[in-house]
Amino acid sequence: MHTRLSPCAVPFDPFDTETIRAKLAAFLRTAIGDAVEVGALRRFTVGFSWVTYGFSASWRQDGEKVSHDLILRAGPPNGIFAPYSAEPEFVTLRALEGTEVPVPRVWWRSDDLSVLGAPFFVCEFMPGEAPIPWTHDGGAAFDDTRRERLGAQFVGALAALHRFDWRETPVAGIGGSRNPATAAIDRVREWERRLGEWSERRVPMLELAARWLGDNAPAAPRIAIVHGDYRIGNFLEVDDRITAILDWELVSLGDPVEDLGWICLQAWRGRSPFMCHFFEREELRDRYAALAGYEPDMAAIRWWEAFGTYKLAVMHYGATYSFEKRGFNDLRMAGMGAQIPRMLLQVETALERAA
Repeated sequence: MHTRLSPCAVPFDPFDTETIRAKLAAFLRTAIGDAVEVGALRRFTVGFSWVTYGFSASWRQDGEKVSHDLILRAGPPNGIFAPYSAEPEFVTLRALEGTEVPVPRVWWRSDDLSVLGAPFFVCEFMPGEAPIPWTHDGGAAFDDTRRERLGAQFVGALAALHRFDWRETPVAGIGGSRNPATAAIDRVREWERRLGEWSERRVPMLELAARWLGDNAPAAPRIAIVHGDYRIGNFLEVDDRITAILDWELVSLGDPVEDLGWICLQAWRGRSPFMCHFFEREELRDRYAALAGYEPDMAAIRWWEAFGTYKLAVMHYGATYSFEKRGFNDLRMAGMGAQIPRMLLQVETALERAA
């Protein structure tokens, strides 16, 4: 179920879980058409963009009471990527249900700000833990056995995502680039615009990066669903089995090599030689190529790695802006601001490798 966006927004306080729970219960009663019991909301601290809560809900279905463990994801009006819309992530997850891409089942969504005060969607709770990309010693996050088991699933799910035929599904309307010749340059211009919104000062290193990226943009081998943040830390696993790929808020149509380049960012591996702590760059490309049905050009992967580093640096400016100017009271946003000098150095290094 979804509703149209309403200009009559209600206040959204991510810490006022009782008010959110009451409003969510009213929404679900209308959506289900029957009485529904909504348990207490438990806010998760993971995620830098959407606010995430876990809760249980029960209602009658076919004459019997059913209970579900669910997740509520809400896009705060002052968050890093505000204004948010639940539609792209929701329709993508719904389209991918039952495919080789492990995703949670989605139930309801709304972009109507009069409901909770923020766009939101509800999906099933998935078991597992999210391995994090950062380690204390900068070494490998996994032993060889775990690296192989999880890495094979990680690459396999990405190849399945990029093979998925989105054209006759609602995903066709999520936005992005449909022209292989301009997909890369379109992405550069998109993030140039975001930087202009988030920084009141010019940033010479990022202006230089955008100029080089625009002058050297590769053509896409095809147009596919691009996750936009596909990396370690954004999937759940139980006993070396990936149960769900998460955090689809940057999903769009575009060049699938974008996701490969993002996997290669230094931010996700530290000093490890393994991309996202799984495989070296060439092995990652070869394993992906065997499953995706085409072989990405290594120069294009390095270009997208440089673009991804630029994109991540711009995100740090967005985090700082949301904290300083929008009042998004999350100290992690302030912490990202402190990391900007390090990110600019990583942009310079990535450009040198790609040139």
